[in-house]
Amino acid sequence: MIEIGVGKKGGSAVKSIIWVTAVAAMLMFSIVMLTSCDGEELGIQNDEKSEESAEISSEKSGSSSNADHGSLYKDVNKDISDDGLSLQYNFSNQSTVYSTNSLLYFFNRDGNRLECEKRIVIAGESEHILKKAIEQLALGPKVKGLEAVIPEGVKVEKVECYNNIVNVYLSKEFLEAKDLLIARAALVNTVLGAKPEADYVKIYVDGYELTDNGKEDGLVLGLLSKYPEGLEEIKAREFEKFSGKDIVHIYREIYFQDQNRRFLVPEIRHIVVKQGGVAEAVVEELLKGPSIQDHGLYPTMPKGTQLLDINYVEDSQSSKGIELYFSKEFDSAFDNEINSEFMMIGSLTHSLTGLPGVDWIKIYYQNEKGEYVDTPIMTLDLQRKFGKDSLPFLLGRRIKVYFSDKDVMNLVPEYRVISQSSEDVATEIMNELIEGPMEDEHIGVIPEHLTIDDVSVWIENKTAFVNLPSSINGPRLGSTGETMVLYSIVNSLTDPVNAENVKQVQFLVDGKYVEEFGNMSLAEPFVRNPALIKE
Repeated sequence: MIEIGVGKKGGSAVKSIIWVTAVAAMLMFSIVMLTSCDGEELGIQNDEKSEESAEISSEKSGSSSNADHGSLYKDVNKDISDDGLSLQYNFSNQSTVYSTNSLLYFFNRDGNRLECEKRIVIAGESEHILKKAIEQLALGPKVKGLEAVIPEGVKVEKVECYNNIVNVYLSKEFLEAKDLLIARAALVNTVLGAKPEADYVKIYVDGYELTDNGKEDGLVLGLLSKYPEGLEEIKAREFEKFSGKDIVHIYREIYFQDQNRRFLVPEIRHIVVKQGGVAEAVVEELLKGPSIQDHGLYPTMPKGTQLLDINYVEDSQSSKGIELYFSKEFDSAFDNEINSEFMMIGSLTHSLTGLPGVDWIKIYYQNEKGEYVDTPIMTLDLQRKFGKDSLPFLLGRRIKVYFSDKDVMNLVPEYRVISQSSEDVATEIMNELIEGPMEDEHIGVIPEHLTIDDVSVWIENKTAFVNLPSSINGPRLGSTGETMVLYSIVNSLTDPVNAENVKQVQFLVDGKYVEEFGNMSLAEPFVRNPALIKE
């Protein structure tokens, strides 16, 4: 996105230019090119790594969205090239238009393979660019020799992106595709091509996860990665995944808690499903706990808990769910802490709901007599059913922050968890850096007297601006200390785990550009320095 502040002078002339540019962008929408998908996708990804963003404010607004900092800005993005892949326009009505190159995958019957068309997809301010790309996919190809893969009547109900996963919610018309395998392969490749930082796509149809045959009794697909382009290779991968009806290999999110028992975060887990028992397999993985605890995830289920039985049921309102029957260890709830109870129920709910035939879960556990009961463990009413939206406030996302190692030679990462709905990740990152490390062998690099109120951080274009107080006193830190302080901030703010849109960091001191910070120059933006990181 390109952001340019426009004052009152010359506003009408600028608006004329904007309208001409917008019309040109709309005309470019009709440009279609048949291309080699792999080569073209690589080119788009390389372009997107260096794309910049601009905002054109109207005469009515009079300045950029960060007016308070407008007088401080210089052209810190002058070295970031842009090929017009992503544009943002603010007209007098404050509307916005985004455009991006997308590769839409269709079927070439003669070549017996998926091939792609390159298009410029345009979306309004309130629209998701991935949603518009999928809608374009449903309209079919414009190049001769390619066939549509998704029925034209399909509605894209919602697209969600979190961590490295894209959830796509489609209407039931998707099941009318001539070939569901080709349709989902084309959809997955289109989505991952438009969002290269994502690794997986999960498809929901009519509210439920898509199965291999589109029916409730089909095999659950789980998280889908990019497909090969040749149809025979696609079928071979499918055969390997579903090598027999009794054993299926899928990838799926399993939800665990953070260290402070505030949020649930998904871990992607390879799951072996036996005899169609996907719900049983998910619960068993949950009972095992996270695979790597030093990544900031911790168990939610009390040690020793066993799943003794499971029943699929349909209630009087025709909604479907599962009844889970646990051993007596279930009621220990990590020493009866209230947060542990919420984490335990929430992890089961978010890990299971959305499976075919699972709108909700109902929990029973054994009492001391071995009888199944649903009495409260602490505060939660277990006689109720828990659906996907029952405990949404528990969902979080991981961020990665860097501190010094004990030798003050390298930066070492630690994981934290923040709310999935957080709208100011940059400030959350700075707060965690100021709070300091949790690991005994890691050393905090931000001076102890500094608080979050002393530092401000905001993002413009693809640059994070960090305003430090002069009390941080660069010369007293020494050259090594300066490097650790500045690059702990830079590498944390630019880490791909944390943000997709921050490529560099510009430091200010007391709200001003300064040439020096001890032995280091702050005149130019800092880019990520992976050489300092020791994983």
